[in-house]
Amino acid sequence: MDLDMATKDGKKTGGRQKGTPNKTTRDMKAAIIEAFERAGGVDYLHALANDEPRTFATLLAKVMPNENINDNRNIDVNALTERLQAGRARVAKLRVVGDD
Repeated sequence: MDLDMATKDGKKTGGRQKGTPNKTTRDMKAAIIEAFERAGGVDYLHALANDEPRTFATLLAKVMPNENINDNRNIDVNALTERLQAGRARVAKLRVVGDD
């Protein structure tokens, strides 16, 4: 019985279809999504951005599409964190209308 999954010219003849995630990857993604929902979803991310801006910036860097990343495929987490903190400081100085 021949167990090879390719023809003599190297063409694939069996196994998963191209692009199909393996079971471990699929199960891990499902577990991460469930944990995110249990932690509070968007509210959790908002709290993370306020409490741990470096961690939040690192998360952003991981999920941003590749076309938004510079040519070196790196994001300066320190610079992104500083920009986030500067924006937060500007917002904190704003006076909310009706908050007299």
